[in-house]
Amino acid sequence: MEQWPAALRLALNIAEHSAFPTAIYWGPELRLLYNDAWAPIPAERHPWALGRPAAEVWSDIWEVVGPEFRKVIETGEGMSAFEQMLPMVRDGVPHETYWNYSFTPIVDETGKVAGIFNQGNEVTQAVTNERRLSFQVALSERLRSISSPEQVKMEAASMLGAHLSIDRAGYGEIDPAGQQVIVRRDWTRGEHMPSLAGESRIMDAFGPAVIDTLRAGETLVIEDYREDARVTTPEHYATWEGINTRSLIVVPLLRVGKLRALFYLHAAEPRRWAPWEIALARDVADSTWAAVERAEVELRLRASEDHYRHAVELNPQVSWTSLPDGQLNRVSRRWLDWTGTPGTGESWAEGLHPDDRQRTFEAWGHCIATGDPYDIVHRVKMRDGSYRWARSRAYPRRDEKGEIVLWYGATEDIHEQKVAEEHQRLLINELNHRVKNTLATVQAIAFQTLKGNISLTEARSRFEARLLALSNAHNLLTEQNWEGAPLHRVVADSIAPLAGERTRIDMEGAAIWLAPRAALALALALHELSTNAIKYGALSNDGGRVSISWRTEGDTLRFEWKERDGPPVEAPVGRGFGSRLIERGLAADLGGTATLHFEPDGLCCVIEASLEAIQAREAELG
Repeated sequence: MEQWPAALRLALNIAEHSAFPTAIYWGPELRLLYNDAWAPIPAERHPWALGRPAAEVWSDIWEVVGPEFRKVIETGEGMSAFEQMLPMVRDGVPHETYWNYSFTPIVDETGKVAGIFNQGNEVTQAVTNERRLSFQVALSERLRSISSPEQVKMEAASMLGAHLSIDRAGYGEIDPAGQQVIVRRDWTRGEHMPSLAGESRIMDAFGPAVIDTLRAGETLVIEDYREDARVTTPEHYATWEGINTRSLIVVPLLRVGKLRALFYLHAAEPRRWAPWEIALARDVADSTWAAVERAEVELRLRASEDHYRHAVELNPQVSWTSLPDGQLNRVSRRWLDWTGTPGTGESWAEGLHPDDRQRTFEAWGHCIATGDPYDIVHRVKMRDGSYRWARSRAYPRRDEKGEIVLWYGATEDIHEQKVAEEHQRLLINELNHRVKNTLATVQAIAFQTLKGNISLTEARSRFEARLLALSNAHNLLTEQNWEGAPLHRVVADSIAPLAGERTRIDMEGAAIWLAPRAALALALALHELSTNAIKYGALSNDGGRVSISWRTEGDTLRFEWKERDGPPVEAPVGRGFGSRLIERGLAADLGGTATLHFEPDGLCCVIEASLEAIQAREAELG
């Protein structure tokens, strides 16, 4: 190296001592040199790429970066690129990646450009996240103005289909038996892709293993069914050929653990789905289905209100008349069907709830004395002994002298309306409770993250990552209508950011349902364990592995996170937020114990909690 040009030695010295990914392209062939921080950028091309010409190393993206290299050499002026798309090949497959980078000329002692100094980093996730958010905002704005449930489905399918440039998108409803999927309408691109509207198909015809994935609540991703091990028989192939589909994403929509509907994206040709496309499909499926359910509720409410208005005006449930002194002299048979009493004379009182009789008599007596219209809500005792809310109204008919000659009344059943109002009140109270809990969690995360001597940039990064983990857990619970979540989904979603290391993570455990509180607590703890593993633990080198397992032992859940073959482990002097969250917060939320073992071969976290505690509703936990 002593014989190397001074400019090259200086550039190498800077690169070697830089913590930022840095590379140097030197000589007429722009041969590549780089520091350790830059090694992940060429991925599987490292260390082969060291010392090779840039055009050979970056043949897949040379159409983009080649002209940039030449311009810097020819002009002697540096350049920068932000969120530049580079179609980079990884694992033999082209990927749409985005980068921020700069090229700075390295000038030798003669004043000529002898090389290029390069620094940069990948921003693919930030770009795709921004695109996902922008699309979701646009979709939300569009759906807000649509009141038809079917139109909500169509708009979401068409917008996402066009956004991802796929061939078909739509919703399928699952029949009550859970055996058939029914498509009412869908969106297609061009005549080459037929619509599935009006069709119903037996789900297992696509392959039982395929459908088992959906029934388990997992998103189904197939890049080419002909190469997928889950599609095995000629009969299965015929079903796929019948819908002209080679590749797809299908998001299951479960309610209380049962498959109710599917949101599907179809491609006529094989396709490698990007992680952000799969995530966006999940987001759209969940948000759209919520909009569909809201539209259906509003539609039913409008229909109910219209029916209620006509029932009151044209066809009262129970019609009755009263003499001027207040004695009922005629009551329709419906009252007898309801209460088992004729309703005339004093028998009217027998059909009312004992607690409502006195105020009913007082209100009726006031109207008889003043001639004011009668309007009261009270409970009616039904034949089976149950009570239902009813509304009774009456208006007087007067003669030419203004004297009341008869009262015309009607009593209508408004029980569902009253129950709905009570349900709405409970929902509002529950929402307030959840918001308070969420804000308290965010406040705790913020306090613990900002605690200690760390930089603002590091604090912001940790805070955003922890909020994202909390958000992902909320998304999962929203899929299940906040009734809980399957444990395997909590684990799978929590380690989803480690997709690049997925082959080094083993996950195994029984099917267990977690209550919302337990699911949120475990998701946050898994985020801390994942972050530690990728930074310092088993996933920080090339050979480490992580094993995640859980099982029931009697009425106890035993959950274990075990790392091995990573860097040597030593117990820390103090406990950070992650350790405190696991050993104190998680243990408290699960009503059990959580212990971190800093074993030489790798970190081990053991969690034990009673099944009753982790499956209890939040109200039961206090």
